Amino acid sequence: MVGLFQQVKLGLAEAERARDAILAALTTADSPVALAIADEQGVPILLLRQDGAPARMLSRARSKAYTAAKVGLDTVEFRDKHVKARQRTLDDWGDPLLTTLQGGLAIRLNGTVVGGIAMSGNSTARDEALARIGLECMEFAG
Repeated sequence: MVGLFQQVKLGLAEAERARDAILAALTTADSPVALAIADEQGVPILLLRQDGAPARMLSRARSKAYTAAKVGLDTVEFRDKHVKARQRTLDDWGDPLLTTLQGGLAIRLNGTVVGGIAMSGNSTARDEALARIGLECMEFAG
């Protein structure tokens, strides 16, 4: 008997829904933002940099989304529970793309990590709040 393995993948439709929700949530008090949404391997599905957002913001958002996807944790949890609490450095993981900057969220479906979403451009708390808006509008977020 041959078994079939099915895997749910995060796609462009979910990424675009998240993007649209985040852009709609921006206020005049927000700085121009960068957004990154990555698949379960940390490969970008959607990258966005608003006019006026420095290029470094897109690099930061991309690293945050990559980290959330690859380690399967929100970046603040990765920082607090696995880097700071264990007195380690990012070099210990041997992956130069990892970051501990707040604002990256793991995207899960039934407990399985299917990607990461991240923002950059505002305070780290606001970045995370905006990323959460995008996460929550994905049909399978949770």
